[in-house]
Amino acid sequence: MRASTVALFLLVVVSCREPLPPPPTPIDPRIDLAGAPPPPPVPAFGGPAAEPAAPQTAQERFALALTGHRRKSYTGDLPDLRTRGVVRVLTRNNSTSYFLYKGVEAGFDYELASWIADEMKVRLEMVVAPTQRELVPWLLDGRGDIILAGLSTSAARADRVHFTRPYLQTPWVVVVKKAVTEKKGKSKKPTPPPPTLASLEELAGKDVLVKPSSGAMKRLRGLEIPGLVPRAAKETEESEDLLDEVGEGRAFACVIEERIAKVELLHRGDLEIALTLPGGDDDAALAVRKEDVLLHEFLEKFLEQNHKGTRWNLTWRRYHAWKDETRAVRNDELRADREGRITPWDEVFRKVGTEHDVDWRLLAAQCYQESRFDAQARSPFGAIGVMQFLPTTAKELGCADPFEPKAAITCGGRYVGKLAKRYTDDDVALKDRVRFALAAYNAGPGHLDDARVLAKAQGLDHNRWFGNVETAMLLLSKPRYYETAAHGFARGDETVRYVSEIQTRYDAYVGLAQP
Repeated sequence: MRASTVALFLLVVVSCREPLPPPPTPIDPRIDLAGAPPPPPVPAFGGPAAEPAAPQTAQERFALALTGHRRKSYTGDLPDLRTRGVVRVLTRNNSTSYFLYKGVEAGFDYELASWIADEMKVRLEMVVAPTQRELVPWLLDGRGDIILAGLSTSAARADRVHFTRPYLQTPWVVVVKKAVTEKKGKSKKPTPPPPTLASLEELAGKDVLVKPSSGAMKRLRGLEIPGLVPRAAKETEESEDLLDEVGEGRAFACVIEERIAKVELLHRGDLEIALTLPGGDDDAALAVRKEDVLLHEFLEKFLEQNHKGTRWNLTWRRYHAWKDETRAVRNDELRADREGRITPWDEVFRKVGTEHDVDWRLLAAQCYQESRFDAQARSPFGAIGVMQFLPTTAKELGCADPFEPKAAITCGGRYVGKLAKRYTDDDVALKDRVRFALAAYNAGPGHLDDARVLAKAQGLDHNRWFGNVETAMLLLSKPRYYETAAHGFARGDETVRYVSEIQTRYDAYVGLAQP
């Protein structure tokens, strides 16, 4: 056979060979790379970061094991984000930026962040900084990639980051308790109304509450009004908290952003905007590290193309102008940052999680994935209830009524705990035992066993899910692999998506709801 013919034959053989697909996210921070050196440390802003407190309870240890990737610090420009397959957005937990509502992440800044992540074609990870003041240090320390939190371009430490063009512009306003007017026909004398403010000078000697790291504090001090000494609010407090202090009489006035004041005053009649601070609108912008030039260019282009467009305006109105929608997320008990609740059955999840050594927030994240917390949910394949049991599975698990949430959650939690214990004999870390349990819950233990066997045969780590067993699971939908597998064909892409989305949702629940 001629050399050229041999070469052509070999080329055809190689080209026809089905290549092993790459991991869904090549260097996803959730992937443990066996034998890989740790990433270079990021110089800490203002000194080494404080070590987090050691977890004390079983739930805390569980959460730390499964969300440890969120503690990693690393930096990088846009190409690095796309290589990792994730963008980390630093924000704050409040009624306009980011919150959990009925188990779903929401907020104006969250929706913009989701939009940006979609444009980048990466996964979104929201990172809640403990206070507004710590947004910039966390960015510089590599705990996030973008700040999207209504951060004022005149805020403390703003000179250390690279801002985009403004995406929000709003003046600072003084909010006071509303004057009580006497109503006709009432014999009872009303409470005397507070004096109407005619100028900022009338705030001299009054208790005026201001967030210390805000642009408002800098602007008030710059006015140099005799006798006006604003009181610094706690850094952990949001604008809504300052309004509550004024409404409850613990402060005479507060200074906050007009856009937030108007939203909150849609739903309460005890407060009013008295004055606007001079100096015009305050600009809020997205922020990145100064060296991340390509990421900054990407965000500038995103704002240029989308700011004040139809989608942008509808999103804005949903969180700032539509009274019914904004009232719902303020009054509903299922606001994790307000009531600490995620689901209508938190108590059941807590009890079941404790009994079976599983964080209740993971079970809640799985429940949302299964049914969106709909107790009457029915799938096209016959699965029913909040945990989406097939009738035969419900019978095997001893669940008499899958439509009854308490019974379904109890059986589902017990089953997840049982599946996780199935892998304790192998050298499998807790986080991967749990991810294996979720995969087995979705695809069946037999298909997971096949994926682990195949992973080992492909030179992957059969004891790790992300980047390893999940890659093998994807192959089980291809004839070349499932025809020799013990349990045959599996919808691998569905299972990979199932585990990844529950992990992402669990990350959010851990960040916003207490153990």
